[in-house]
Formats: sequence, C-alpha cells, structure tokens
Amino acid sequence: MANKERKFDRHQLFTYLVFGVVMMLLTYLLIAHTPLKRSIPGYPSQKTQLAAIENYRKIDSLERVIDLWAFQVANIQRVMTGREALPLDSMRLTRIETEVDAEQLAVYETSDSLLRAQVEQFDAGQQARPEPERIEALRDVPFKRPVKGTLGEGFRPGGSHPYVEVTAPAGTQFSAILDGTIVSAEWNEREGCTLWMQHDGDLMSIYRQAGKLLRSVGEQVKAGTPLGTVRETGELSNAHVLIELRYKNQPVDPTLYIEF
Repeated sequence: MANKERKFDRHQLFTYLVFGVVMMLLTYLLIAHTPLKRSIPGYPSQKTQLAAIENYRKIDSLERVIDLWAFQVANIQRVMTGREALPLDSMRLTRIETEVDAEQLAVYETSDSLLRAQVEQFDAGQQARPEPERIEALRDVPFKRPVKGTLGEGFRPGGSHPYVEVTAPAGTQFSAILDGTIVSAEWNEREGCTLWMQHDGDLMSIYRQAGKLLRSVGEQVKAGTPLGTVRETGELSNAHVLIELRYKNQPVDPTLYIEF
C-alpha cells in the first residue's frame, strides 16, 4: 500500500511539473507576441519608440551640420593663410543626402566662393596700394629717437591706431623728439600718463601710456630731454609707450621720419 502511494506522489509531481512548464511557455508567448507586453513596467510604448527613432534622426542631422561648419571654418583658415581651399568631396560625410543637406551645401558653396573673391580682392588692393609718401616739409627735420626699444604694433591710418608702439623695459626714460613746449600733461587710471608737446612748423608729438612724467605744462625743453618713463602695464602685453606724430593736426606715420 505504501509503494502505491509513493508511485502516485511521483506521478502527481511529474504532472504538476509538466503543467507548470507549459503554463510558463504559454504565458511567455502570450506576453511576447501580443500587446500585453506594453503593460510591463519600463517597456517602451510605440510612441516612445517612434520618438527615439526621430531623436536619432535629428542627432544624425545635427552631426552633419556640425561637420559642415567645421569644414567651412577649416577652409576659411586655409584661405586667410594663403592656402588653397579643400574641395567639398574631401569632407568625410555619409552620402545619404536630404533636401536640407543639399540646401546647406549650396549655401556653403556660394559663401565660400564669395569669401575667396573678397580675399583675392583684398590681396589685390594691398598689392596695388602705393607706399605712403613722405611729407616734403618734414624731410629735413632733425628728429631725435625718443626711446631705445623695439617697435611693436605699427601706425594705422584712419584713426584706429594713429601711433606706433615702442616696447621697452618698465622705467625706461623716453625723450623729446624735437625742441618744443609742453602743452598738456594728463593722467588716468586706465591709460596712465599722456604728454602733448608743441613744436615749430605745425608739428606736435604725443606720448601715451607713460608711467611717470618728468616735465610739467608750460616747460620749454630741448630735443633729447627726458619727458617721462615707460609704464608697467600689469597685463599680458609688454611694457611700452605709444608715440604719435601730428602735422597740421593730422596723424602721420612716425617711422617715415624717426629712426626707432
């Protein structure tokens, strides 16, 4: 009797095991292949999947636009340094063109052509521009060297930089380029000291961004007389003084008449 009960228990256990496996398999098939899978927490809905695909497409499009920008900047740098622009075919982009990409390429090609034409026109103008002529009345004026140093940024006509920059150690003295009279001596925290000196023959010399002035308004001084010292800027640029020369109140290039 006991053997029959044990056999019955084993048979019943096996039946339950097979039934459980079949139920799990049916449950898996039911969830995996029917809309019920969307009820599982964390499972992406159809809307979420479509949004993910759309975001991927947008990211891909943005990467292409960034590549175009990088290519354009690289070509601008090459053109500005006198090198030949890279052909558009050298850009390593996926060749799956869209209408938006075609428009961007057309805009780039047009802007690149215009830029190259402008650079060529500028270069031609620079080459054709004659050397500045010396003013006849200043040819024989015995100018003195104002300071021993190194020429930095040069004279630019048009008011943007009407002087030359002379770099020298802070504290170096600068002196008068001609005999004359001190007509103005100013100071402000941003630019330091500025000294204006009137000379004969409608000439005026101006010394800007000085550190300390050694002469005052009204003094008459001889050429070569120390006027002040080079100022320590405290910035990335080296210590320097700005020398400006005016003839009939018009800025002229000091390097045409003064040996620095």
